[in-house]
Amino acid sequence: MIRVHFTAADLGRITFPVEPHPLWEAALAARALGDRSMTPAVRRWRRSAAPRVRGSMRPLFKLISPTGMFPDFLTPEVPGQGLDSSVDVLMDTPADVIREELEPYLPPDIDRYLRGLLAGRAGSRRALGIAVREFHQQVLAPTSGELQRRYGADLGIRSQALLHGGIDALLSSLHPDVEWNSPVLTTYGHTDGPPADIHLDGRGLELYPSPLTTTCLALDTPGLRPVLVYPCTDLTDSDEDTTTADPLADLLGRTRAAVLRSLIHPATTTQLSHRVGISLASTSDHTRILRAAGLITTHRTQGTALHTLTPAARPLLAGESRGIPGQIG
Repeated sequence: MIRVHFTAADLGRITFPVEPHPLWEAALAARALGDRSMTPAVRRWRRSAAPRVRGSMRPLFKLISPTGMFPDFLTPEVPGQGLDSSVDVLMDTPADVIREELEPYLPPDIDRYLRGLLAGRAGSRRALGIAVREFHQQVLAPTSGELQRRYGADLGIRSQALLHGGIDALLSSLHPDVEWNSPVLTTYGHTDGPPADIHLDGRGLELYPSPLTTTCLALDTPGLRPVLVYPCTDLTDSDEDTTTADPLADLLGRTRAAVLRSLIHPATTTQLSHRVGISLASTSDHTRILRAAGLITTHRTQGTALHTLTPAARPLLAGESRGIPGQIG
């Protein structure tokens, strides 16, 4: 059980990441590959992802305990976005932080790699950075479009909850194992150890939906905004089966339909290209056609184009949104 205690100021400082964090995704995906209590959708993901794991990725897996826990330094706060900057921050973790978070939980007969990591050796740090990069490129990249679609769909649901019911509706609808009784947000489910209390004290809270976990996880670093990871809303099997009839794809074409579906949560051109797995030039071409058809609008600020669905697009996606459990509005 995790209890998150809000002040009035914290309610105005609830945020969601616009895009999944690379290091959180690596840690959660590595954890999911060893967890047997997953949803059917994650089990399907695991069947396709597991064969792509390589020996060079072992340093990442060595930081995931048999109970699914991992050290906080594996998911640091990173200024900006992108895998490269995230790996750089990870590799710059002070040796005393690594020792403090790892040493109490390791058995005395640890292997050579972990001894090097505890000693702060540059080679061990490089090996961890290489492991995370290759895990992203070889394991996560082939399924990144599907994982980001799930992530974006959950953000769309939260946006609807906030628009229709405010903060109370947002916090009350996160997940069946999450209970909001102002001013405390309580998460239930399988957790090891005694209940944990997080006092926000004006720092706010980042809510992070993940398609790769069935339990809530929390990161509370003094002086920083805490993060609460919760299981994102799962899509029904009918939404997953791309071999069945797809009227929207028949109407717009499969790629353009995927672009439109990805905009259930607004996105920039770069974010869209990552979600759908197509080039920036192709993304721009598809958004131009969807804009001309009156299905999306584009707002440009400081050189960035933000694409949003129009009311005319909602009926096209209405039948699909009814297949998402817990949708509000």
